[in-house]
Amino acid sequence: MTRLDRQVLRLAIPNLLASVSVPLVGIADTAMIGRLPEVAYLGAVATASVLFDVLYWGVGFLRMGTTSLVAQYFGAGDCRACAQTLYRSLLLSLLLGMAMVVLQVGIARLGFALAGGSPQVQEWGQRYFAVRIWAAPLVLCTFALNGFFLGTANALGPLYLTLATNLVNIGADYALIFGHWGAPALGVVGAAWAGVLASGAGVLVGGLVLVWQYRPYLRERIEGVFDQRQLGHLFRTNAQLLGRTLCLLFAQFALLGMVSRQGEVPLAANAIVWQVWALVSYGVDGFAFAAEALVGNALGGRDFAGARRLARRILGWGGGIGLGFGVIYACGLEPIGRAFTPHQEVVVAIASLTWLIALVQPLNALVFVLDGIFIGANDVGYLFRAMAVSAFAFFVPAALLFVYSLGGELQGAWLAYDALMVGRFLTLWRRFRSEAWLKTFVA
Repeated sequence: MTRLDRQVLRLAIPNLLASVSVPLVGIADTAMIGRLPEVAYLGAVATASVLFDVLYWGVGFLRMGTTSLVAQYFGAGDCRACAQTLYRSLLLSLLLGMAMVVLQVGIARLGFALAGGSPQVQEWGQRYFAVRIWAAPLVLCTFALNGFFLGTANALGPLYLTLATNLVNIGADYALIFGHWGAPALGVVGAAWAGVLASGAGVLVGGLVLVWQYRPYLRERIEGVFDQRQLGHLFRTNAQLLGRTLCLLFAQFALLGMVSRQGEVPLAANAIVWQVWALVSYGVDGFAFAAEALVGNALGGRDFAGARRLARRILGWGGGIGLGFGVIYACGLEPIGRAFTPHQEVVVAIASLTWLIALVQPLNALVFVLDGIFIGANDVGYLFRAMAVSAFAFFVPAALLFVYSLGGELQGAWLAYDALMVGRFLTLWRRFRSEAWLKTFVA
């Protein structure tokens, strides 16, 4: 193993562990809520959780934008700029989080109206939402903290923060849902309070890591935090990352909308396949995060050749992981589907997608790593344009052709989503082969 590989793995493996731990909390929540007497409770929490996923994913630019900027400044040895970027991101996180709290009634009404469900699901879902929304400022602050840690090539900081959040969430769920350890038995509302406590624990651990490892940064003067030029750069970076995320959300919700109109069996099969599809993201995220930090650090230090070497090596690791997932899905997608559901008609629908899912996995992994490379290079304007082209010049025409013209139904919908990934790869690979992304670093 070369020095370059060790450098990549030092960041990638802790980030991979942190990423993989995220879905485990959802599994624990589901298992505990599922033991309550009413089935509606599980549907209520699941529906509310989707709303939070959309909210927090929509502001994921707070993490990515902070990493993008801090990685550049850290590579250039500018501690003051790193600290000021963190303060700006924390301030923006608090403002956005409080806006979510203030607007919670409107958000809940719109979200639950779109999601539907029985009156009991709606009632308990909104009770859960009304409590857990108070964690929004804390959750967004953890995004900024994780972005700062990653930008400074610190993979253990996000791991400590994520593990603390997850462990407190699981323990508080056990105590507050069922009334163990002297706590009141609050059921669904207890699960919501567990989420608030877990988010508080995450911010506390993040603050401790800052005090423990970043004292020189915290001693930097803060009078430049409101510098208009730097604020403008932060807002442009975040706005472009938001635009990229909205284009991706458009394609994902369009996929769901097409499948949901095809009946219960395709919808159930799609839900399972989507969980399987997401595993690749969790598997490659550690390397994508490593790309953000290492490429950004290299470019901040004006090491253009080193940045390209690192990018190529991380692409090699990502492509290898994607190939492995492709082989697994080619050989085992049907058994995987059978593990999720006993309904044979759903398993048959899942199996019909085997090659559409398996063949594109290496491409998916490369796309996720290329995203990380360009975030580290602060080439986020191009990321936005590339995602827009992929969504509207690849995905939409493919959906019109395969689903609405040829009547491809579930297979047609996934062919359209594969077309999105092909579009993302072609646009990003074209940029990667050029020198342009190497020149977008922060001066």
